[in-house]
Amino acid sequence: MDELLPRGISRRAALGLLGVAAVGSVTTGCRSTPAASAPVTGDYSVADWVADRGDNYLIAHRGVGDLFPEHSMESYDAAVGWGAQAMEISVGITSDDVLVCMHDSTLDRTTSLTGNLRTTSYADLAKGWLDVPRLGPRWAQTKVKVPLFEDVLRKYGGRVILAVEAKDDRAYAPMMAMVAKYRLESAVMLKTYFRSKRIAEAKAHGLGVFAYFTTPVELTPAAVQAVASQLSPRTDAIVVPNSGPGGYLDTRLVEAAVATGIPIWPYPLHRRADVAHYAALGIGGAVTSNIGYLLGKTEQATTDQWASGAVVPGELTRDPYDDRFAIAWARGGGIALAAKGTQHFLTLGNLGPITAPSYSVEFQASYAALPTDPLANLTLAFGHTDDAYYEHRLGASNGYHAIMQANGEVGLYAHRRGKTAGIKLAVKKTAPAFRGEWLKFRLDVTPTTLTWNRLDQPAKVTVVDKAYRGGYLHIGRASTDGSLVLRDLKVTHTP
Repeated sequence: MDELLPRGISRRAALGLLGVAAVGSVTTGCRSTPAASAPVTGDYSVADWVADRGDNYLIAHRGVGDLFPEHSMESYDAAVGWGAQAMEISVGITSDDVLVCMHDSTLDRTTSLTGNLRTTSYADLAKGWLDVPRLGPRWAQTKVKVPLFEDVLRKYGGRVILAVEAKDDRAYAPMMAMVAKYRLESAVMLKTYFRSKRIAEAKAHGLGVFAYFTTPVELTPAAVQAVASQLSPRTDAIVVPNSGPGGYLDTRLVEAAVATGIPIWPYPLHRRADVAHYAALGIGGAVTSNIGYLLGKTEQATTDQWASGAVVPGELTRDPYDDRFAIAWARGGGIALAAKGTQHFLTLGNLGPITAPSYSVEFQASYAALPTDPLANLTLAFGHTDDAYYEHRLGASNGYHAIMQANGEVGLYAHRRGKTAGIKLAVKKTAPAFRGEWLKFRLDVTPTTLTWNRLDQPAKVTVVDKAYRGGYLHIGRASTDGSLVLRDLKVTHTP
């Protein structure tokens, strides 16, 4: 399955964390398919990880849930290949007592099947495959299977720290029995809800604990202190929700959590800006669904990869886990931004950060459906120092936006943190957009000038302005309706 891995990942890296040792085969009360080879585990422990992880580290969420079908072996392989030393693993159980890796109690959201996992036999589950449309049509063609929990233990037990959670209470006892079968107690953490009685049980058995909150509302100072009193900074962590783009956890709550002395891990982080935000508040660990991108292990591209039919590292919608903001794949190697009732922007972190003093960005755009408002913009935002989410009038960052309104006006604007209104730099009237017509654009940036070109109807605007020169790009549709199709995007760096 190497061809499924995004560019920049090394399969060899997935095998090189630590030395491994063969362990003889054993039997359990939970059914499993036969292993293709003898089970392999290592001796890497939670204590080892805590000793060598440093002050800044990441835990993989659902493998690489932003890019791969979550909780698939392919997703786990990618996470480890990009350097994950710890992963969280969700465990479910079928009607015939087979332990599998799956987050939901139902099959509908992430597989080609429907119904409840606990009433589905493993044989019937194996007839389906993982199906997460927001990741791209490429995955629908590969039919990735739901993995057995035992296979994950065989492959990564004792080599990567596994934070395991039984999503069905019926799976808890057999899950822990399987951990014990492979003698992996020192190499796993029990992932559980912060109010769970399992915390005391886990601590009594010497297990590390991954105690999580699910919503910011739950995260009161009293609740944090109560769970912290049961935990140790040497083996455990308190895991808190990142409340979403443009709305980080309240600083006072973060400070109260950090003050407990227990490691605090926000989840799930998608952007480099997210990591920087929490690091500035004294948080060193985080749970991420885009670990290769956040660790800087993925290749910086100079062209889009939309023809691949799959999301790539650093290519981020407003919320990569939310289907409402998913991109759609168009014919001819393009994508469509067509979210309903909201602006629809895509962060192009895969192309950044651009560090060249001069560069150009070219792309083509077409409206499959025109916006109702003729003043609505298609937009290329640039000059950002980080990959924090951008959309019009958000007022969250400094930079520029090059636009074309549906009525044909092209323009260059600046935007400033804390200010919702843009600052007009230069505009020019051109021909309006028509449904199905391809529009061509080029942005040229030098140390002192900005030039925005419409190439299909030769026209341009140029300004002398050097206020912002960050290296992250965003592209999108500022209207709350219409469907904007994009293709052939490339960045040319000039030394």
